[in-house]
Amino acid sequence: MSIFSTIKAFVAKQYLNKNLPKNQRFRKIVNLDNAKTVGIIYELKDEQTYNHITRFVKILQDKQINVKAIGFFDGNIRPIYAIEKLSLDYYDRKDLNWFNKPKGNYVTDFCKVDFDILIDLSLDANFQTKFIAAFSKAKFKVGKDGENNAAIFDLMIDINAKTTLDEFITLIIHYLSIINKTDNEKST
Repeated sequence: MSIFSTIKAFVAKQYLNKNLPKNQRFRKIVNLDNAKTVGIIYELKDEQTYNHITRFVKILQDKQINVKAIGFFDGNIRPIYAIEKLSLDYYDRKDLNWFNKPKGNYVTDFCKVDFDILIDLSLDANFQTKFIAAFSKAKFKVGKDGENNAAIFDLMIDINAKTTLDEFITLIIHYLSIINKTDNEKST
């Protein structure tokens, strides 16, 4: 990593740490069965990632959940398979400011939505998705366990370096299905 990249990463981290406490939101543990809206953020790495995300969105929509997903593509020209749909938006390098903070209408609008659940599907440390997760107004935020993630996420799932995106999605569905079950659901 160049010295310029190191400085940019340091400034970005300081900005996030300074402004994170100012993000006021109503926190609430939400079960997947009770969720009406879910926001998904992720890094679009390849066509396989795109397929996993669209499959996950379909699973949630089949549960009558309104889903909005926004993916970061680390390039300037989005691949042909990454088709924008009603529930899928994308942003890329052109939508980042000088220290890699996401900007633009998609990102701003996404952060303002009061989702019941926000899910960060990034398997690697990614400042862009972490920034959106940090400033989202979502009631319940879910992501992977990692450095400084406790200040952002309400539920962190511990995964290892070999965990695939499909396995991570399966874990998220599992934990969000069993967390905060109501007494009526437990007795059936």
